[in-house]
Amino acid sequence: MNGSAVTPVVAGVSGSAASLRAVEMAAREAGLRGLPLRLVHALQYRHGVIDQARKAGDLLRQARETALATVPGLWTTVELFEGDPVTGLLRLSRQAALTVLGDGGLGEQVCLPREATAVQVAARAFSTVLVARAPAAPQGPVLVGVSGSTVSGAVLAHAFEAAAGRAVDLDVVHVGEVSPRMRVLEDVITSRALAYRVGVRFAVVAGDPAAVLRQRSREASLAVVGARGELPYHGLLGSVSQALLHHARGPVLVVRASRIAPIRRAAALVGLV
Repeated sequence: MNGSAVTPVVAGVSGSAASLRAVEMAAREAGLRGLPLRLVHALQYRHGVIDQARKAGDLLRQARETALATVPGLWTTVELFEGDPVTGLLRLSRQAALTVLGDGGLGEQVCLPREATAVQVAARAFSTVLVARAPAAPQGPVLVGVSGSTVSGAVLAHAFEAAAGRAVDLDVVHVGEVSPRMRVLEDVITSRALAYRVGVRFAVVAGDPAAVLRQRSREASLAVVGARGELPYHGLLGSVSQALLHHARGPVLVVRASRIAPIRRAAALVGLV
């Protein structure tokens, strides 16, 4: 496989425990999709610190070893670039099937720092973004919030793939009123559950969406939510995405519909994608 000719999964490497988890998750996602993995590190020169380039190279070599230990034989490349990590990851996300990075300790902060790398990338990337946590994720279901918008189909596609890949159930939650649109969505969910052979619980509940999904994410192995808008700079992250990035115990997938890259195997059988 020519790694440069295929859209890769891009993973940011910082050397933190969350970054290591991100490399492992990125390797699995790349392996599932038959895509190459591109490991990148931003080098920011600091006065008085010696051997920065060598240490950065060591980080990338260690990350590559981790990726290959996770998925042996995976086509993996490394890249060291100079400058701001947010700027670099946003640039690389233009050609990424998925961008993966560690959370930088978001859950340890009293308030969600909007300037944090994970927050900025999740809000502004051109691709779907997976934010990893340092601690092991709970062993519960995949959680996905749907609004009934045009983005919901893309969000569901990723959520079903994730649940099938983890061999866990899927919790689909809509916070709002029952409407004809929700009944159509329920039919789609039922069809996809049969195609993916995934157990699904679909709930329409009242309340504040951010609060409801934050509470339900406590035992989720992965929380999946749609990005606000189709394009970067359409706006900052919505309240639900912010709440999950800040408080979910497990990783969070922020889906951007325009650059989705699902596995598609089961869904294609029933004409859903």
